[in-house]
Amino acid sequence: MNAVKRIDMERGRLLAVVLTAVVLVAGGCTTHETPSAVNTTATAPQQPLAAKHADASTPPKTGDTEAFQATAYSIEGKTASGKHAREGICAADPAILPLGSRIRVHDAGAYSGECEVADTGRAIKGREIDIYLANDREAKKFGKKQVRVEVLSSSK
Repeated sequence: MNAVKRIDMERGRLLAVVLTAVVLVAGGCTTHETPSAVNTTATAPQQPLAAKHADASTPPKTGDTEAFQATAYSIEGKTASGKHAREGICAADPAILPLGSRIRVHDAGAYSGECEVADTGRAIKGREIDIYLANDREAKKFGKKQVRVEVLSSSK
């Protein structure tokens, strides 16, 4: 193998490593909730989520399970509902999941389970949720995940 081909192969491998690192780092998150506070006893059967609502701004109804983008946060303090941030609390766009709604998060690994929508966030728009985690490191490790959210009850 000549030197030019060998250099091209090494560049290709290096590019693959760099792209993998960028993808892994880009998924960072801002919040965190410990798995001990999340109820993982009940799980819903897998349901197809493709285009359940053509309009992404249409709130899901009680009993619906839909795709959401999830991140995590660990900022302590009062939530938009006046409660203190704690495990079992999540933030959502109030136009989609009103404050006081109870949801079950699926496909979030150890953080799957029930939580109460008690917070909002300026950056949370549409079908996004932000799960509170008490540990900064775990919140960052959570990254961004495609999850399913089942609406247990809604305040609307």
